[in-house]
Amino acid sequence: MKLASLGRLTAGIAHEIRNPLGAISHASQLMNESPNLDEGDRKMLDIIERHSRRVNGIIENVLDLSRRRAADTDLIDVDKWLSAFRDDYLQTQSNEHQKSDEILLRTERNLPLARFDVSQIEQVMVNLCDNGLRYSKQATGERRIELYAGVTADGERAYVDVRDFGPGIAPEHRVSVFEPFFTTDKSGTGLGLYLARELCEANQAHLSLVEDNQPGCCFRITFAHHGRMI
Repeated sequence: MKLASLGRLTAGIAHEIRNPLGAISHASQLMNESPNLDEGDRKMLDIIERHSRRVNGIIENVLDLSRRRAADTDLIDVDKWLSAFRDDYLQTQSNEHQKSDEILLRTERNLPLARFDVSQIEQVMVNLCDNGLRYSKQATGERRIELYAGVTADGERAYVDVRDFGPGIAPEHRVSVFEPFFTTDKSGTGLGLYLARELCEANQAHLSLVEDNQPGCCFRITFAHHGRMI
């Protein structure tokens, strides 16, 4: 009931914002075609257009929450799925990054099966990989991450780690990373990780930040026992 109410509320707010935002964006595009603008005016228009795109990104993420369908789960071989995901993800990267991206892949043997909606969990993985490659680039100059599939201590459940080699997350920010609209990136919306956790929970999986002494940061998706019905 809470999610349904949130969906109706967010969809209504997004619709009311999108209409005036579209008018602002269209007006700025028309102004940009004027031959009488000086350099200062064009810089102001650039600011308007950039922030219009940012607000539109927030709206899209909010609408994703309100449109979210129920999980349609399958029993998944995590090892094979993760390998296929890595290959597909690399192929869909832009030409600018495709050749420079490095995604290391390691998996434990005899991983338990997992039950989840592939499209929803892959949406989570794309978000985590995009973030990881970006932050690794900022810290090391290389777009590099590591994917690791393992087994929980009880031997019953599989998990997947996405580890980057970026600057990491400050201790005072770790408790807030999954809160809506929290971000330390000026160009970010602060909804990516919140939406990712919501999608995981819809699949009875858990998304967490792993706190260890390794460089960068590591996000872990821990799947429910494969015999558990969703």
